[in-house]
Amino acid sequence: LEVQPQVVTVLADTAARASDLDEAAAQRAMKEAREALANRSDAIDVAEAQTRLTEAMAQLQALERLRKTLKH
Repeated sequence: LEVQPQVVTVLADTAARASDLDEAAAQRAMKEAREALANRSDAIDVAEAQTRLTEAMAQLQALERLRKTLKH
C-alpha cells in the first residue's frame, strides 16, 4: 500500500470490482464449501474447500463494507 497526496496504490494478488460481486453466488459457494468440509474425503478436497470458503467469506465481507460505505 502506498499513499500519496493525489493517489493511492494498492498491490494485491487478486481483486474484484464491486459490480462483479454476486451475493447469492458467494452464499452458495460458502454453503457448498462448508458441506465439502463436513464430508471430508481427501486432503486435497479439504484444502480446496477451505480456499473456496475463505474466498466466499471475503466477497460477502466486501459486499457488507460496500453497503455500509454507500449508506454514509
